[in-house]
Amino acid sequence: MAPNTSASLPDQPSNGNPKSFAHQGSMEHDETQLWAELPVASWKNSVMSEESVFHELYIDTRRRLVEACQKHSYDVVVEVGCGTGEVIGHLRGTGTPRIGVDINPDFVAHCREAYPGRADEPVEFHVADAMKLDEWWASMGYDRKYKAPLLVCPNNTIMIMPEEIRDTVIDKMRVVAGLEGRIVVTFWNGRMFAHGVLGYYKKNSDLCGEFDLSSDHVDWESRKIETRSSYKSQWHTAEEVARWMSSVLVPVTVVEPELEETHEADHVAEYGMGVYLWLKGISPENSSSGSARDYYDSKDSQTFYKTVWGENNTHVGRHDLVARDPDLSSADLRTRIRKAQELQEECLMDTVKSHYGDAKVRCLDMGCGYGGLLRNMHRANMIWTAVGVDISGEMVDAAARLSKNVDALTFYRESYMNTSVPDEAIDLCVSMEAFLHVGPGNHEAVLREAWRVLRPGGRLIFTDIMAKPDAPPEAQILYDRIGLQSFQTVEGYFEVGKRLGFGEFAFEDHSENVSIHYGTVLEALEELWEKKEIDIAEESKNRMADGLAKWRDLAPSCLQWGIVSMRKLEETEESKLE
Repeated sequence: MAPNTSASLPDQPSNGNPKSFAHQGSMEHDETQLWAELPVASWKNSVMSEESVFHELYIDTRRRLVEACQKHSYDVVVEVGCGTGEVIGHLRGTGTPRIGVDINPDFVAHCREAYPGRADEPVEFHVADAMKLDEWWASMGYDRKYKAPLLVCPNNTIMIMPEEIRDTVIDKMRVVAGLEGRIVVTFWNGRMFAHGVLGYYKKNSDLCGEFDLSSDHVDWESRKIETRSSYKSQWHTAEEVARWMSSVLVPVTVVEPELEETHEADHVAEYGMGVYLWLKGISPENSSSGSARDYYDSKDSQTFYKTVWGENNTHVGRHDLVARDPDLSSADLRTRIRKAQELQEECLMDTVKSHYGDAKVRCLDMGCGYGGLLRNMHRANMIWTAVGVDISGEMVDAAARLSKNVDALTFYRESYMNTSVPDEAIDLCVSMEAFLHVGPGNHEAVLREAWRVLRPGGRLIFTDIMAKPDAPPEAQILYDRIGLQSFQTVEGYFEVGKRLGFGEFAFEDHSENVSIHYGTVLEALEELWEKKEIDIAEESKNRMADGLAKWRDLAPSCLQWGIVSMRKLEETEESKLE
């Protein structure tokens, strides 16, 4: 990282970086099993006494939930991970039925005995898996009985769950809440982490296990703890929760801390020891299970990209340049695909050099995939320090692994619309075919984030698949492939950029390569499938082949592709909007 702290990028461990805290030591852990076997008394005693650091947070959480039920027509309150019932069991006086679910049968048995409910306020407790919450909800007939549920996951329960399931649990909660319901998730406030380590974890070794204050157990910077008994947790700030939500395409507003009232819009707010996240529910068809993140994280998709495209890049290549080289034009399909991608990165790097010369830059790759572009730029001595962000955890993990010997590169699983990079910390933002996934309606947010992180005079240089201005109605077939109403146009990017204060716009058109690229990828996929050299499901293969054929056939009449560049110039009223 750069020694000049006023200009350096955030110095924190990457998701997936082998050096990060999550991978330190040799401790094996299964948090799900740990919590399934945790004694009732260990948890209840740690949080219920008035001396507990969380006592006021419990009181405030109950207050907000009761007020929400009184203000709205929620017809049931559901606590996911109800533990010993210290929240759901105390929401009396609302007249609203309550349901608590937990993976620990002893917790559920305790709650049934401790909180029997009343005729006018029935209370139920069930053993259920949060990962299958929507399926369980439907199997119980609750989807027909309740139309406006309030889903609750309080007191850092979500952060005690294994990291790989947290996105899914929040998604399942929103699906169960539906279009008329809402969810609230509360976290332990990262700004109070030291207080929690000394005032809670050290006092409750029967619950958390023994640990010392060394880096083997406590990461003070990332606010993570892992004890010898495999208890593991992390504390977040409101800004970090907002970035997490942005990475799964759920935009939220960070509101003023310590507010007594609860805002109605989706938001995140700090209050005392807690951070509250409030989100509206969604319909099942809008579940993020169909999002770009989940597509790229799926096993078959990862196998497809690594086997066909290569584990370095996943973007359109310069096949016109390959065709001009006799040695390359006769090479096998996968060699041509990968060389075309390398040639395209060289072209983008030449564009960068035309502006920066031999100077090294601080760079942000917005949608970095496997991190190949940043590694190539570093090999070309163009990088001082760089960050790559992507919403795919699989790709971020791979990028970190492939870059583990390059200290100048850091990777995060974040949305490029809301990164952790400080204001004006970057000389250059780059991206390759990432922006199309969020659609034109979000491109102002994309360019505003680039504006925020760029230094005055810095540049945004990217490639993207865009719609031709006169694209025929058949283009909708391609938009539908990735769940969009339309694609952005070159002029559309320029218009958004101009409003934000960018200038010096340029577009280098190489659109003829899109059809050739997808056609070549399709041929390679079919060849590998015929030879039984790619391990994916036949359904996935057929779906991929169908999509590739559509891109190949419709690209000439519908799409533009090439290098777009713009420079941060004068600040405007719109570029200052938060």
